[in-house]
Amino acid sequence: SIRDPMQTSCLSAAERDAAAAANALQAARKRAERYGRRRLLTASSPAEPALPPAESSSPRRLYSPRDRALLIIYTTVAIDMLGAALTVPVMPFLGEALGGDASSLGLLFSTFAVAQIGAGLWMGAASDRLGRRPILLVSLAGSAVGMLGSAQAPTFRALLGWRFLLGAFSGTSATATAYIADITAPSERPKLMSWIGVIASLCFMFGPGVGTRLSESCACGAVPRLFTPATR
Repeated sequence: SIRDPMQTSCLSAAERDAAAAANALQAARKRAERYGRRRLLTASSPAEPALPPAESSSPRRLYSPRDRALLIIYTTVAIDMLGAALTVPVMPFLGEALGGDASSLGLLFSTFAVAQIGAGLWMGAASDRLGRRPILLVSLAGSAVGMLGSAQAPTFRALLGWRFLLGAFSGTSATATAYIADITAPSERPKLMSWIGVIASLCFMFGPGVGTRLSESCACGAVPRLFTPATR
C-alpha cells in the first residue's frame, strides 16, 4: 500500500522514541542489577573483628566529684535535721525551768516552725544570687549559734528568740534540693532528691532518743551555763 509521506515521518519518529525508551529502560535494569549485586556482596562479606578497648593506665576513681558533692549535701542536711531532732525531748523541761507553763510550751515549737518556713524562702532566693555553698555554710553557722543561745537562755522570752533565730537558719533542705538539681541529670533528680526526705525521717526517728540519752548524761552539770535561769 502507498503511505502518505507525512504519515511515514510520524511513524518513524514514534518508532525512534519507542526504541530510545526501551534502551533507557534496559540500561536502568542493568544498573539496578549491578547495584543489587554490589549490596549483596557487601552484606555477605565477613565483618572485621572489633578490637578490644584499650585499657586505661589511670586508676578508676571510686567516687566522682559529683558523688563527693552529694555526700557533702546529705551530711549538711543530716547535721541540720539532727540538731533540731535532738532538742525535741529537752525543750519542755527547759521551758518549764525558765518559767514557761503548759500553754506557752507550744510556742517553742511553733516559733521554730514559722521561722523555718521563712528560711526556706529567703535561702532559696539567696542561693540563686550568692551560690549554694555560701548559703549552706551560713545556715550551719546560724544553726550553731541558735543552739548555743538556746542552751544559755536566761529567760523564757530569750529562749523564744533563740528558737526563732534557729529556725530562721534551718532552711538547708531548699538549698540542698537546688544544689542537687544543678549537678544531676533530670532523670536522676527524683531518686537523689528523695534521699533528703529519708535523711530527715531518720534524724527525727533516732534524734529524740539520742537527745534523751545526752540530756541524762549531762544532767550532772557537765555543760556550764553562762546565765542563771530566771522565771518570767
